[in-house]
Amino acid sequence: MSAGGPGEAYYAGCYPDYAAQNPPHKLAFYRRLLGRYLPSGARLFELGVGLGLFLETVREEYECAGCDINDFGIAQTRRRTGLESLHLGSVETLGLEPAPDAVVSWDVLEHLPDLGHALAAIHSRLPAGGYLIGVVPVYDGPLGWLVTLLDKDPTHVTRQGRRFWLDRLAAAGFEVREWGGVLRKLIGSRYLHLTGPRPLLRHIGSAIYFVAQKP
Repeated sequence: MSAGGPGEAYYAGCYPDYAAQNPPHKLAFYRRLLGRYLPSGARLFELGVGLGLFLETVREEYECAGCDINDFGIAQTRRRTGLESLHLGSVETLGLEPAPDAVVSWDVLEHLPDLGHALAAIHSRLPAGGYLIGVVPVYDGPLGWLVTLLDKDPTHVTRQGRRFWLDRLAAAGFEVREWGGVLRKLIGSRYLHLTGPRPLLRHIGSAIYFVAQKP
């Protein structure tokens, strides 16, 4: 995948409003979430860097590395951040870097064809006390029908509800320290992004966030 080729076409076709869907307040939430668990200077590995917007916001606070299967995304992330520790591939590239204190995965796990293998690989690479922190879309609850209707990404191979994800994290050996709901929608040029652990958001959110720790 290269600029002008399938890699760039993927974003143009599935996420034409990528910048609008990743506004500063959304990225700030991710940064605050990490800050509750990771000290400054911790090693961070982003599984699926996208176009580099998240790593751009944290590269001066953490020791950052990452990967993506889309080489257009890798090129854009390298241009945006100046980071060299970016790898073309998926969970197998975790072994190319020192063991991270946390793996972050923002709307990526649902893309992976072998979720069990991916979670096991992340768990095995993290040190005791390390974290997997992420966001995944959920297709249950009162808005599940709408999430299904609006999801145009054919690479979403796991389309499940919130209990599925919490159970899979536990089955992979993680302890969920925190989780909550995410209500998000692009309305014109404005991106609605509400998050929190409150029961209502947990129930109606179109996605969930989680912090899972390796004991």
